[in-house]
Amino acid sequence: MNSGTSLELFPFQKKVLVRMKELKGRALLALEMGLGKTAIMLTFLRDNRTMWPAVVVCPASVKYQWRRECQRWWGINATVLEGKTPSTIKPSPLVIVNYDILVHWLDALLYYNPVTVVVDESQYISNPKTKRSKAVRSLAYRKKHVIALSGTPLLNRPIELFNTLQMLWPWEWKSRWEFARRYCEPKWTPWGWKFSGASNVKELHQRLVRSGMIRYRKSDVLQELPPKNREVISLPISDPDKYRIADEQFLEYLSQIDPEAAMRARRAEAITKIGYLLRLSAELKLPYVLEFINNWLDQTDEKLVIFAVHKDVISKIKEGVKFPSVVLDGSVAGENRQRIIDSFQNDPNVRVFIGQLVAAGSGITLTAASTVMFVEMDWVPSRFTQAEDRVHRIGVRDSVTCLYLVAECTVEERLCEIIQSKQEVVSNVLDGRFVDGDLDVYRLLIGGIIGRSSGVLQ
Repeated sequence: MNSGTSLELFPFQKKVLVRMKELKGRALLALEMGLGKTAIMLTFLRDNRTMWPAVVVCPASVKYQWRRECQRWWGINATVLEGKTPSTIKPSPLVIVNYDILVHWLDALLYYNPVTVVVDESQYISNPKTKRSKAVRSLAYRKKHVIALSGTPLLNRPIELFNTLQMLWPWEWKSRWEFARRYCEPKWTPWGWKFSGASNVKELHQRLVRSGMIRYRKSDVLQELPPKNREVISLPISDPDKYRIADEQFLEYLSQIDPEAAMRARRAEAITKIGYLLRLSAELKLPYVLEFINNWLDQTDEKLVIFAVHKDVISKIKEGVKFPSVVLDGSVAGENRQRIIDSFQNDPNVRVFIGQLVAAGSGITLTAASTVMFVEMDWVPSRFTQAEDRVHRIGVRDSVTCLYLVAECTVEERLCEIIQSKQEVVSNVLDGRFVDGDLDVYRLLIGGIIGRSSGVLQ
């Protein structure tokens, strides 16, 4: 096993590692989104072999991202658990399971007997009565090392913290009632006690820090962050078999659902196939895209810019996002365009801007946000760079995060790799630096499709 890719942590991330070691691997890592909790956690595990094997419990929308980052920071292929029919778990320093299937794999994981349990997005277990909360608590029970990760461990009220705190430090946080009485301003109602308030919050914060909460906000470490940070987020797809059949038996599959399209496809199979597989990838990953977006919005009070390519995808995102949003696509013209932009820029209640990549990717300013998400892939690298710069403008104080939500093991992965490499070429050209690179995305991508023997892009 190698030590993983040689990557450099920021100074504040190194401080977090030191503190985690002082806490002997029992901590609440409460860094705001975008500050690298996953990278810190994987580096900590990589450098502490006595904490192996470890199990990461996380939302389905990020479990492949954990695997990707594990390869990047640790240099190993983590074991990812799939489905609801458990089997023997392959030995590995790291096993990844999502909340939705944890209850089905619990006995197998208990038999596996991990030394460390990592609970990602620990706000998912705020309600102690749910099956997933009980399963996580059972998995973490009496484990030597338990680490919870969350940008917002407290979503609405202090009582939501208690289940996580008792899992981490049961000797410190013993009684839910005592916690509620001291910190939740309990009120008696005809239906029983209500713990929806907050009291003695300064004292609660101090106790959290003493127990082992590590908290950083973006504003605390802004000077350490790059002006623009790009990250590829790997998402699962809802029907891998459907994608595999469409990939391996493209013309036959297309003939069944659209005979005329199949006839046209025979004339230009490779390009047509790529276009169709991109649309199918977007469709199949959409449930996890929405989960990721809503989770992001739940964890912060910041605004968010989302770009997609097709109107039907934009429409489904608009329907699925839980927060007030505005849409700017090719059908919006004149004063209405500016009215939509002004609404996003100036109305604190409008959290989300959803734009069509071509129609909204240039000529406008969206500096009310500092995060951009791309949920579909396009052929032209400069379109992504232009869209990123709707947020990353001269005079903007915040570091800008650009997230590319890519369907795992699909044509999107290869296209995203090509686009990302070509973005660097485009940036170098614009900055007047010498470059030597092929910008023909079609040629590079089709080269990976034609003559390919397997259904998964290499």
